[in-house]
Amino acid sequence: MHRLGLVLLVFALLVPSARAHDIPNARVDRSIQVRLRPGRLTIDYEISLSELTLTRDLRDLIGALPDGDRRDWFDQYGKVTAPLNAKGLLVSVDGRPLPLRTLGFDLKTEEHPQYTFHFEGDIPPRGHLKVQDTNFVSSEGTSRLALRGQEGVVLRGDLLPPDVQLITVQPLWMMTDLEERRSKQAELDYHTTTASFAKSEPTRTAPQAPVQKSVVREKSGLPAPDRASDRLSRLLDRSTGVSLFGLVLIAFGLGAAHAVQPGHGKTLVAATVVAERGSWLRGTLLALVTTLTHTGSVLLVALGLWLTRSSRYESIHSALTILAGFVIAAIGFWRLGRHVGGYGEHDDASPSPAESEGCYRNLVGLGVAGGLVPCWDAVALILLAEAIGQLGIGILLLVAFGLGMAAVLIAVGWMAARCRQVFTLRDREARVELWLGVAGSLVLCAMGIYLVAAS
Repeated sequence: MHRLGLVLLVFALLVPSARAHDIPNARVDRSIQVRLRPGRLTIDYEISLSELTLTRDLRDLIGALPDGDRRDWFDQYGKVTAPLNAKGLLVSVDGRPLPLRTLGFDLKTEEHPQYTFHFEGDIPPRGHLKVQDTNFVSSEGTSRLALRGQEGVVLRGDLLPPDVQLITVQPLWMMTDLEERRSKQAELDYHTTTASFAKSEPTRTAPQAPVQKSVVREKSGLPAPDRASDRLSRLLDRSTGVSLFGLVLIAFGLGAAHAVQPGHGKTLVAATVVAERGSWLRGTLLALVTTLTHTGSVLLVALGLWLTRSSRYESIHSALTILAGFVIAAIGFWRLGRHVGGYGEHDDASPSPAESEGCYRNLVGLGVAGGLVPCWDAVALILLAEAIGQLGIGILLLVAFGLGMAAVLIAVGWMAARCRQVFTLRDREARVELWLGVAGSLVLCAMGIYLVAAS
C-alpha cells in the first residue's frame, strides 16, 4: 500500500505541462459594424489584442514608451492607431474614395485590451458602396463585418447580417474563401427614401473637410488595475503605488504560485528523487538548475524576439517543448535501461566516482530540459521593461520570480525524499530500490513522450 501511494504521488504531479504556460498570441480580432443613415455612414471598428502585442506595436510606432501608468500606454495606443485604422478602412461610393473622420474610441480591459474606434463619413442619397478592411493583414485573428441601413436607408445586393453579434466567430482555417472575403469586405447598392432624406436634410450639418478630429477617450474607459495582480508584467505599472521592495516580494510570491501550477519541474524533481536513494540534495540541485535554466530561457527568448521582431510565440513554444520532451524521455529511457539491466543505484554499495559524475550530469540535463520552456508572462515583463527603459527593474523582478519558483521546487524535492524514506523504512531490500528506480524512470519517459506528442 505504501508503494502504491508513492507511485500515485509521483503520477499526480504528472499533469499536462505542455500547456502549463499561457502562450501569448499576435492575433488581432476585429468586428466591423457599418451603419448607413440619410447622408451619413458610421463605423464602429472593434479590435481585441494581447497586451504584449499592443506594447510591441506601440514601441514600433512611437519609440520608447513613457514610464508610468499602463493606462497611459493604452490611451496612447488608441490615439496613435485610430487614424491609421481609419486609413486602412477603404470605403468608396460609386468608385470615389470616402474619407473617414475619427470621432473617438472606447476602451475596455478584461483579459486583454479591447478598443472600439468610431468613424464617420458623408454619403450621397444613393450609390454603390464598397467597404474593405485592409488593417492587420498579417494577423491570424478573426474578423466580422455587418452592415445595417437605418432611418429609411435601404440596402440591396451582397447583404450581410445587420449586426456583428449575429455572426458566429470562426477561425480563418475553418472559413471558405467566400466566407473569409465577406468577413472583411462587402459591396452593395443603397438608396435613401425620399421622405426620410427630406426629413433629415434640414438637420444635417454642413459638410466638413476630411480632417480627422482629435481622439477623445470616453469616461467609461479603462478602470484602475488591481493592486494585487496575477500578471507579472503588470508589476511595472506605476499606478499601483507599491515600493520596489514590495514589488520584489510580490514577484517572489507570483513565482511560487506559478511553480504550483501544472508542470514547471515538479514532476522532474519528484520522479528523480524517487528514482534515486531519497537524496534531497539531488532534488535541490535539480530544482536550482531548472530555475536557472528557466530564467535564462526567458532572457534569451525575450532577446531573440526583440532582435528579430518576431511574433511566432506558438512556434517557439512548441520547438522548445519538443526539445525538452526529447531530452527528458532520452534520460528516462537511459535510466530505465540501467535499472532493468542491474546497473542502477539500488544496491547498498557506494557508487563509484564515474557513476556519481554521470548521475550529476543527468541531473543537470534534466534540469536544463525542465526549465527550457519559458513563462511567457515573464518574457512580456522583460520586453515591456526594455520598452519603458526599466530593464534593470525587470531583470530584478525576474530573479525574484525565479527564486519563488526555486523555493517550491526545493520543497517538492524535500517532500518526495521524505515520502520515499518513509515508504522504504521497513523494507530496504534491493528489490524495493529497483522497483522505485523503474517507477521513477517510467514517469520521466512518460513525461517526455507526452511533451513531444502534445506539441
